[in-house]
Amino acid sequence: MSIVGRWPTVAGYWGTRVQSSQEVAQTMRAFLDDLEAIDPELALPWVSTAEFDKVPADVSVDGLVRIFEHSRSKEMGYSDTPGPGYDVDLSAEDGSLRAISAWVGGLETSAPNSVRVSLPTEKQPADSIRRLLDPDIGDAIMKVIVKHWEPDRARWSIGDYYDLQNPAKGEVEVGWETYFHSGITLDRSMLPQSAVVEELPTGTLIRLGDKPMYVDAADIVAVRAAFGYSV
Repeated sequence: MSIVGRWPTVAGYWGTRVQSSQEVAQTMRAFLDDLEAIDPELALPWVSTAEFDKVPADVSVDGLVRIFEHSRSKEMGYSDTPGPGYDVDLSAEDGSLRAISAWVGGLETSAPNSVRVSLPTEKQPADSIRRLLDPDIGDAIMKVIVKHWEPDRARWSIGDYYDLQNPAKGEVEVGWETYFHSGITLDRSMLPQSAVVEELPTGTLIRLGDKPMYVDAADIVAVRAAFGYSV
């Protein structure tokens, strides 16, 4: 499997939810606080792509409002478009691939509202950064995404798992961990033996073993079948 295909991310997706820049900035700030509480390696001087001089981004609520508003500015081409949402892309200064990106507060059109936490690869030389691939940390990141952004679906995954599925728009993408809102149907009798099911306040979380980067392809396909999707 390729290194590119093994880049891990934790992401949540949801449909129409129009919000103000102040609302999404407050949610993002609370989300960042919880990420920092999970592990010190998630407490970074983030760099924003909106900051062309590449200085650390101002991720206070007021600073995030400015970043979100810039993404809707006339320069970005969205100011006269109804409900396109706000964009933020934060990355680590050290080039370790840690990043947070969000497209939030808008109407679902070609792509849903989403938030994504990109984690380092196994090739990262520092043990402290590779630790972010530990299952307990991944599980905690998943749960703070669910807590703050209330997605319809979310997953901890790598590109290799996605390639097994090629999910259609709106389908639940299956990963090492897969979250789905309580309104989505699942045939639990079809789940593989490795699956552990946890009920959260707003939906269900499925975990496939304790090795996030090494989930059997057959287990990914089995969960997809349990959702009633083509395999």
